[in-house]
Amino acid sequence: MRNLKLAGLGLLLGCATLNVQADEPAPGEGCYGYLTEMVRSSDFPYREFTTAKRLKLLIDRDDGDQLSLQLFYETSGSGSIGWVRYDVAEQALWNVSIDPEEPEALKFDRRFAQDYASCLKKKAG
Repeated sequence: MRNLKLAGLGLLLGCATLNVQADEPAPGEGCYGYLTEMVRSSDFPYREFTTAKRLKLLIDRDDGDQLSLQLFYETSGSGSIGWVRYDVAEQALWNVSIDPEEPEALKFDRRFAQDYASCLKKKAG
């Protein structure tokens, strides 16, 4: 019975979506900090809510090709700011907060995209 419970817990954990703060890398996920800096350098309008230093990302989905990232900041109320999508191969960052079907391209410091790609290559190789 104990083994059955442990197997069920393992299955439940295995099916959970990836929810990791990008500025606090999880074991084996050490490249996510570059995503935070990429978004902080972008023209996403988060500055209406918080400073770059306080902006955090929560990785909702990472399928290897695209990442879905929630932007938020720590507050006593709702600190959710919006959503962005990052296309790994194209090194493109999109604001998908208003309409995911018609995302808005964001400008950002390309060095962070290059650093993220280099980090991924190191982890793969």
